Order: sequence, then C-alpha cells, then structure tokens
Amino acid sequence: MLSRLLPALSVAALLCAPTATLAASITVSTFSPTAFTTLLNTGTFVGEDFETLGTTRGEGEVAGPLSTAVGTFVTAGGVGSGGTVTGLPGNTGRHLALRDGNVFGRNNAVPVGGGWFLDSNDTAGMIWNVSVGGLFDTVAFVLSDASDVGAYLRITAGNLVHEVRTGGALPDGSDRLVVVSFGQAVAAAQIALVNYTAFGGGTLARNDGFSVDGAQVRLSPVPVPAAGLLLIAGLGAMAAVRARRKA
Repeated sequence: MLSRLLPALSVAALLCAPTATLAASITVSTFSPTAFTTLLNTGTFVGEDFETLGTTRGEGEVAGPLSTAVGTFVTAGGVGSGGTVTGLPGNTGRHLALRDGNVFGRNNAVPVGGGWFLDSNDTAGMIWNVSVGGLFDTVAFVLSDASDVGAYLRITAGNLVHEVRTGGALPDGSDRLVVVSFGQAVAAAQIALVNYTAFGGGTLARNDGFSVDGAQVRLSPVPVPAAGLLLIAGLGAMAAVRARRKA
C-alpha cells in the first residue's frame, strides 16, 4: 500500500516545496489610466482614492494619522510655510491635508473624474503604514508634482530606496505610478516619501509639496499549509486503493 501512496505523496511534496520569490523592487513610471488599470488586473486589490474621506471630512489639514482602507498616513515632519499652506484657511502646515481641485500642479488622478487626493502640505513628506488586515505582496500609488521646486524626494520601503530624481528638477505637475513589490507576502509595511536637500543624503526639505492618490494594496492568496496538502494527497491515494480492492 505504501508503494501506491508514494506517487501521490511525491506530488504533494512538490506542491508544498517553497517557490522562488520575486525580487523586491521599487519602480517608478509615467502614470496613465491605462497603466493603472493594467496593474489592477494582476490580482485582488484593496484601494483608497480619498474620494469618500474627502467628501466626508472636507478640505483641510488632518491632525495626527489619517486612517484609510489601506492603513494610516502621517506627516514625515517639518512645518510647511509655502503657498500650499497659506492658500488654505486655518492651515498650520504641521500636518497632511485632504485636497480637492488643483494645488500648484497637484490634481486628482484616480478615479478619472474624481477630485480628492492627499497632499504633503509642504511638510517634509509623508509616511504610509500599510495594513489591510491580511497578507499582501505589492503596493502602488500615484505620485504627483514631486521634486519640482528643489527637493529630492526619496521613497523608502524597508531596505529598498528609490530617488525620484537624480539630477535636475522634475516638471511641474508630473504624475508617476509608483509600484513597490516586496517579493513575498507581508502583513505590514512602511512606505516613506520624504524630501531631502540633496541626492542620496542631505537634510529634510520643506515647501516642495507633492500628493498621493489611488493607493492600492495587492492581497496575497492564503497558502494551504504543507501538512494539509500532504493529508489531502494521502487520503486521495487511500481512497483510490480501496476502490481498486472493491473492483
């Protein structure tokens, strides 16, 4: 009987063997609605486009962490004092802000026809603590108007680092699709979007505002435990043996 079980057990062992993980990476490309839709077709995503939050809370600063469907967002520090801050009544420049419309080149990107987005509010940047109540392997978002007034925006996720610009300032109002792949399933992650005064170093920089919209988190399928696969294969083999004996 053991000899008859071996083929099924071998298949189960193959299914249980760890698969090669994809390399972790941060990629930044020109945003387009088509590219965004193509990304969403690669799996099951949980998203936050700030439309409901904006409509509910209204335009203005968000004191403390902003809770969303994809985790929390909080300022990276520094007090903004540029036109972004002075142009919003009651704005202190100490927190992130929900915005509607056009703010010095920042606009809604997702969904098409929407209006709301999350603005750095001329602070040094923002920290996204990603959490969706389950495992995920990739996050993505639209980054707008970054690094156009002197600052060097740096994206950091664990050991991954990506400089949005390496040389001259980027065009005003440019939209970029940022995709962070962790190479494996994770339960939590932190994405830092922080402005610095120099490429690869420097101190925190303020008053070069940017925005985030269309934040997306791709869920990872829950794997069947190895022991469960072995049990299923073993039971199937035993059932096959019994069927042969009856025949």
